[in-house]
Amino acid sequence: MEGIYQVSIHVRQVFAEPFGVPKPMKFKGYLIPEYINATFYVIDNDGLKVTHANATQFETWTVELLLRVTKSETIDVVEIKGLGSKAHKSHTIVTTKQFDPSEYGTIKARHFKQLQENRVRFIAVAVEVIIQTSKYKKTKSGGHSWTIADHVDIELTELERIHDEIVEFSYTKLDGTFYETFAKRYREEVSKGDPSPIKTLHNLYYRDKSAKHVQSYATKCRKKGLLPPTERGQNSPVRKPTKRKGR
Repeated sequence: MEGIYQVSIHVRQVFAEPFGVPKPMKFKGYLIPEYINATFYVIDNDGLKVTHANATQFETWTVELLLRVTKSETIDVVEIKGLGSKAHKSHTIVTTKQFDPSEYGTIKARHFKQLQENRVRFIAVAVEVIIQTSKYKKTKSGGHSWTIADHVDIELTELERIHDEIVEFSYTKLDGTFYETFAKRYREEVSKGDPSPIKTLHNLYYRDKSAKHVQSYATKCRKKGLLPPTERGQNSPVRKPTKRKGR
């Protein structure tokens, strides 16, 4: 799939294909490969504004994910690879050319940060792409086969549904990303002057949990140092950003 995708970062192009000859797995009403290899070509703009006019001027760094689809219809990340930046020319899908590391720059701290912050969205986009570009075909011998770079028409509302379900599930897994996201949401509500951020977050994001359960997330965030400590029954204080004169 081509174009510039805004995923908190700018993705120039995305490719997804079955890894090996995987068996089909049911996922949100579709059959997709059990193993998916997805490659993202990310514009390395280092915080500078990207437009269609200047996009080709920036170098590109690469993220490659090996994903596994589970029987419970979730997506696991099996492997993550990254390549430093190189001048943007074109994207090679298949090549017999030997890999030359001298063509690539160094993976920088900002790249690790971008990967961490956008991990879930990378996964969601990879699944959207594989649904639109690979069809399952059973061979006469009973084996499995998949088309590659196909064109499957899927309604935009369907793609949005799949994307949202992947993101929602991934953010409800109690890992580091979950607590970082919770702390960020909490700080945003407090900075807006919300006197009861737990109640607000409960109503907005965690309706399937009790208010007491949501409160436990805040407690865990304080233990992890993601939120400042506070007195029992009080909100964590959040420093409001200040602006210097002339800025």
